[in-house]
Amino acid sequence: MSFGAMAGWQAWGLLALTAAVLTGLFYMKIRAPRVHVPSLMLWQQVLDATREMTLWERIRKTVSWIVIAATGVMLMLALTRPAPSVTAVSGGRRLIVIDSSWSMGARMSDGGTRWDRAIAHARTLIAASAGDEVALATTADGLVEGPTADAVLLEAALDRLAPSGGEGGDWPRLADVAVVHFMTDGVIPRATADLEASGARVSVEPVFEAAANVAITAFETHAAGDPEAQDEAYLELANYSGTAQPVQLVVTRGTTTVADVSIDLAAGEAVRQIVPLGRTGDARVRARITARDNALAIDDEAVAWIAGADALAVTVVSEAPGFLQLLFDRLPGLSVTFIPPAAYSQPRNGPEHVIVFDHWVPADAPSTPSLFVAPPPGSAVDVSSNWIGSARTENSPTWATSVVHPVLAGVDPSTVTLERARSVESDAWTPIARSATGTPLVSVGETEEFRRVVFGFGFTEAESNVALQPAFPVLVVNALEWLGRPALGSQVRPGVVSLDAVISRLTSPQGERVEVMTFGETRLARITSPGLYLAEGGGMRSALAVNVGDPQVSNVGRTSLTEATLSTSAEAQANAPWWPTLIAIAFVFVLVEWWTWHRRITV
Repeated sequence: MSFGAMAGWQAWGLLALTAAVLTGLFYMKIRAPRVHVPSLMLWQQVLDATREMTLWERIRKTVSWIVIAATGVMLMLALTRPAPSVTAVSGGRRLIVIDSSWSMGARMSDGGTRWDRAIAHARTLIAASAGDEVALATTADGLVEGPTADAVLLEAALDRLAPSGGEGGDWPRLADVAVVHFMTDGVIPRATADLEASGARVSVEPVFEAAANVAITAFETHAAGDPEAQDEAYLELANYSGTAQPVQLVVTRGTTTVADVSIDLAAGEAVRQIVPLGRTGDARVRARITARDNALAIDDEAVAWIAGADALAVTVVSEAPGFLQLLFDRLPGLSVTFIPPAAYSQPRNGPEHVIVFDHWVPADAPSTPSLFVAPPPGSAVDVSSNWIGSARTENSPTWATSVVHPVLAGVDPSTVTLERARSVESDAWTPIARSATGTPLVSVGETEEFRRVVFGFGFTEAESNVALQPAFPVLVVNALEWLGRPALGSQVRPGVVSLDAVISRLTSPQGERVEVMTFGETRLARITSPGLYLAEGGGMRSALAVNVGDPQVSNVGRTSLTEATLSTSAEAQANAPWWPTLIAIAFVFVLVEWWTWHRRITV
């Protein structure tokens, strides 16, 4: 036997001391009270009487002592966290790897989870390391502690760990490892051949136990383009169990419940549902299911964000908005305010997602995502030190080339005729459309501080025919959406997530900051739990919906482990923590002793 809380000699010493102290207290002689009586005659007759004692009367004090001593020893055993001794396969450095797939959170028949069983077995291996160096790793986090012979550090690291996905993670690497202990349920297949090729012995130690589960395996929302139509949610529900069972589905939009239904799912059945969400409401949508046989909780809830649910607040700074006003008056999902240049100030008050500067440029760069339409060729713009850059004008340009970009999606340049183009050029702008002579016609700029689009042409008849072409609403709406609503994906799973290049800050549903890393021109973040995340950057804010739903993860009743490997599962079950059972036995002993003492059975 090994002990997780202290060395073996310390634990045995504590148990012996506990038994000795309780024995001493039990047999401690207590001076009887003195009572004055008028005569001892009656007492003498009682004391002189002889009576044969029964077997119980002779042993009941010993039984009481055994119960009390055993109670104390049980409590001390629970404190020292005993576990079966594990003999090292061979000496030398050892690496303990715990599978951190979400399926490891599945509940087992004993009430614990597969993860709990893996942690308990890891503690046993650490206690049995006999001074050898041990390193601790997970498939999601890589190496988290060690190599070290300090069991306290390893125990503290185990307390910090939790399942966090990492289904596609690489194997942790460590030099000079003699044995690798890999604790897994086998739901996500992982090859160990490369580790074995390095010379280390890989011991796969299963924590699998078949379980039934229901899950939300897909969840997305769709914003209706027609104001008279309803927004919709698409769900996929699956019953990964051997029996049919009813599943209760609740869908909420903000704080409003839009669906609360019971769905009968056959064994192994998956169903698809379309849920109407109403015409208006909160952008946050949440779905949750409950069922009788449901071992995994992480896939019972899914979230989504309706990007067009909240009206996009647009301010148009223009002396004569003309066609822009006609367009914005007819576009749904916008909250538009028109102001003249003289009324513009920086910073501005109130919610504002995008500012449109029509034929005018402010003296200072705006911090809000901005669209510039035909910047004027005045002296303020012609100065090369101006924040927007230098300007040049081309008459009768031809839209010749363009790159793939969300702002230009669906725009047909062949229908566009330009009379005049006013370009702005600097290192802060990236042209995405040029004339035949190379003049930038549409340019974009984005950093962590700002996001901007510039159209080098206006929408009046003297400047172009764009306002009379299908490209007009498409181009303007594309620009507003790209500026005010970054595309973050309809459904993202935990793990390493690729973000829009402008996103610089990511906040979890619990309000904690998630580190955003820059890799080349890509922004990456490692997300370890599902929920709605707040994404910020370039002066804008949006939401990222993260869900676990995945048939490969949710089907916790199957495993990729072989029968030979699973045959060692009984040993893994034996390594389950003993202390809850010891406390329960001690409680029963206390209850028995209290009951028998009050009825004068053991005294």
